[in-house]
Amino acid sequence: MIARLKADLPVSYLCHKLNVSRSGFYEWLDREPSGTERRNDELTGQVMTAFSASSGAAGYRKVTAALARQNTFVDRKTVAAIMRGLGLISPAAERAFKVANRRSLRTADPVDLLKRDFRSLTPGAIMVGDITYVHTQQGWLFVATVIDLASRAVLGYATGAKMTTQLITRAMNMAIETGHVKPGAIFHSDHGVQYRSKRFTRYCGKHGILRSMGARMQCWDNAAAESFFSKLKSERLNWRTFTTRRAARAEVISYIHHFNTARLHQTLNYATPHERLAELILAA
Repeated sequence: MIARLKADLPVSYLCHKLNVSRSGFYEWLDREPSGTERRNDELTGQVMTAFSASSGAAGYRKVTAALARQNTFVDRKTVAAIMRGLGLISPAAERAFKVANRRSLRTADPVDLLKRDFRSLTPGAIMVGDITYVHTQQGWLFVATVIDLASRAVLGYATGAKMTTQLITRAMNMAIETGHVKPGAIFHSDHGVQYRSKRFTRYCGKHGILRSMGARMQCWDNAAAESFFSKLKSERLNWRTFTTRRAARAEVISYIHHFNTARLHQTLNYATPHERLAELILAA
């Protein structure tokens, strides 16, 4: 193949790509190649030509298809081996490899400790959380919550202009400061990047909190957290227009206070979250 392409490309470049020495190439040039070597050489040249014709964007499947259109039928594994040997890889395939490699190195997400069982009899033993957003004329206001499953009380919340890990740690700090979060408590969330971050993992480890996550793209696995946001929006936010984030934040805080202290909760047999929390603390 080097002999066939050396009129268009430098011999040193071709030898480097094929991982052979220049002296070895010239020694080979002096002898008669076998039929198999000639066929392999010809196929390698066709693969390089097809790859070049795609401006270096084609993967081995498209190169195989391009060869078939020229009546050269070859197994795509053979084409993949040739391209791998030549170091021919498209930018898209290279990016996909890098992403896959980063994912393989990432710490595994926590397992689902709840399995959609949102019942709890001990305040602060199992908590759920999520992040939602509120539209304002200044831009989005993001809201993070920490909700106790036993009482359904919103123990902690935080708002901000950015959806960051700091947002959820601020909400968790507020929950911890209530004194109701038990040692070894479970915190269940979705697979949002903030909840998967190393910073939040370290935070939970420092405070003795066990992390739990449902399946990806399964909203029902975190239904208790999402239910609160549904009520917040349908009962207070959807029919209002906010000119500033500050106004939206005030409304969110007002609703959380109403939810905790005045709103009757069907799951709690029509008690308020704070009433149920007091009952459970007294019974303990």
